[in-house]
Amino acid sequence: MEDITNSYTLNEEDRIVSVGPHWDQYAMEEDAPESVADKVLGREIWDFIEGHQTRDYLFGIFHVCRIEYEEFSALYRCDTPDLYRLFRLIVKPHASGMLTVDHALIEKRQSAGIRRIAAFPDHHDTTRCSICCAFQIGGKWIDLEVRPEPGNFAKSYSICPKCQKTAQQEIDRIKAKPKLRSVN
Repeated sequence: MEDITNSYTLNEEDRIVSVGPHWDQYAMEEDAPESVADKVLGREIWDFIEGHQTRDYLFGIFHVCRIEYEEFSALYRCDTPDLYRLFRLIVKPHASGMLTVDHALIEKRQSAGIRRIAAFPDHHDTTRCSICCAFQIGGKWIDLEVRPEPGNFAKSYSICPKCQKTAQQEIDRIKAKPKLRSVN
């Protein structure tokens, strides 16, 4: 069974109007005191999302959930330097246009052989996929077994083609689902 690790509710203007009961505890465990509830409530979710492609990705998901009034679900990684963490994103629409966004921890384990490399030779703007954590090095997306030094970590965030395709498949599934029509 998946545990809801963190959740929040967005109003129709994508402002955070409530957070789950463990929000502050999670913020402190992640060494993010600037993210406790009283500092995020009332702010737009977009204040906390890096990279225009990541914003577009989430905006599209939110839009489809509201328009189709269907739940969206997708896996994503949110690793730390020492941990591999796999989460499930679950976006649930409400009749009022609000959304509940849940992040359920699926798997957490020590990263295998935490080795570090100093930098990516010949590639100074290292982009990382916000969903699967793969790095874009040249024209390829690579899930590294080694981690760069913190100063050479991701300089920007994007969505790799594989994760874009997976999200589009879920959106297509939602749109293809038969809708119940009310009869007057």
